[in-house]
Amino acid sequence: MSDGGKTYKVGTLAYTKGGLAVLFLWLLWGDFCFMLMEAVVPSLVPVKFMELKAHNTLVGAFTISVPAAIAFVCNPVISFRSDRYRSRFGRRIPFIVATMPFLVGCLIALGYVNVIGKWIKDIGLGDTVWSWFHALLPSYFQEFSEVTGILVALCFFLTMFSFFNTFVNAVFWYLFNDVVPEILLARFISWFRMVSIGSGALYNLMILKHAETHYTEIFVGAGILYFVGFGLMCLKVKEGQYPPPPEYIHGETGPFAAMKTYASECMTLKHYWFLFLASMALVLAVTVWQFNMFYQRELGFSYDQIGKLQFASNVSSVLIIPLTGWLADKFHPIRVVICGLVLQFVVAPLSMIWVFWQPDIQTVFYVQMGISCLLGAPVGCLIAMMDPPLFMRIFPRERYGQFCSANAMMRAVASVAGGFLLGTYLDHMQGWFGARVAYCSMGLWSVVAYALVLLALLGLYRSWQQHGGDKNYSPPLPK
Repeated sequence: MSDGGKTYKVGTLAYTKGGLAVLFLWLLWGDFCFMLMEAVVPSLVPVKFMELKAHNTLVGAFTISVPAAIAFVCNPVISFRSDRYRSRFGRRIPFIVATMPFLVGCLIALGYVNVIGKWIKDIGLGDTVWSWFHALLPSYFQEFSEVTGILVALCFFLTMFSFFNTFVNAVFWYLFNDVVPEILLARFISWFRMVSIGSGALYNLMILKHAETHYTEIFVGAGILYFVGFGLMCLKVKEGQYPPPPEYIHGETGPFAAMKTYASECMTLKHYWFLFLASMALVLAVTVWQFNMFYQRELGFSYDQIGKLQFASNVSSVLIIPLTGWLADKFHPIRVVICGLVLQFVVAPLSMIWVFWQPDIQTVFYVQMGISCLLGAPVGCLIAMMDPPLFMRIFPRERYGQFCSANAMMRAVASVAGGFLLGTYLDHMQGWFGARVAYCSMGLWSVVAYALVLLALLGLYRSWQQHGGDKNYSPPLPK
């Protein structure tokens, strides 16, 4: 900051206070549109799977494992290339704009899967598609019906959506580091989180209750909002000029040199593996979110009640997250996250109470709201300081994108495993004890996973202290 505090700089970019306000407004508007778009798929796709009576294993595979496998392969490549990409439009925004039409097309197609599935059946593609799916899951696809056609269309377009959305998720978060001045970055992230949660709250309150009656319209609306709203942000936010990209290891060139550089810089130090392992275990813990709709429906909630529950939880998080951000700045994110994990051992198992206590639906609704708002939201906000605040304090700043993509790759491994394992676990629990016990028991799954997160972060804490701790921490790099 210079010129009497009136000019803010990051790289070759310089902002007045007014220019900075405009930048923040466009970035936050883009985040609002992006989060609304992203809220649609995980909330409405389970509705369609439930309507089609899909097995939990299939749901887990295509909502968790397949997207994670795509991220595992694509995220490191996109991040590494984006760090080193140079164009007159920047190094992040071109990746978003290039994939935007395809992403919007997938959203609209997901809204019309019933029509597309019937078309697949009617034109005779069913036999070919069925033979492939029957070979993949022989106990699931015994014949190619219209329902099978809809499932095929749903799984295909969900997979394509995950592929194109990986480009956005891989670079959007790095854009902030490139265009927001460092002295304001933490405050911007807190506002960013508030907008993200607020947009989710708005969606849950006003839109989710129409999931069954206006499924297609919601998907089409999300596609239009993303194309227009997020597209405007891409046009209005300008990246600066970047220095020439760093050379690969030993001055080598080519794809093998790129892989060698990436592996050497990101994967050879035990210090960062503690954080990678913590992230993987956290992914295993939160895979239950993909089945949260099933859990809430099994308790007897309507979509209107589910939306109100989510809205109340979101509002609680909006109010609490500035406080947890302040705590993370004052006491360091690693301490805040560890405290949240310890408290989670009390909160996570509470879903089991509905196995032993089955009052009327209104009582269940208000008790669940109390658990979510007074316990779940505060503890969740503490743990949320892991990504990105803890990452920003642990990873080398000049290689932040690379290390984040390495972390994302490890999380993808956990998601692939977690999706299949959790789906299989729920199918077996449902077969043994019934659906209510199965979905209520997800809290036990989370407790085990959170214990693994805590162990890994305690290892990171010791390593962090050895590398300087609060006052003198210096991110280690390979020699």
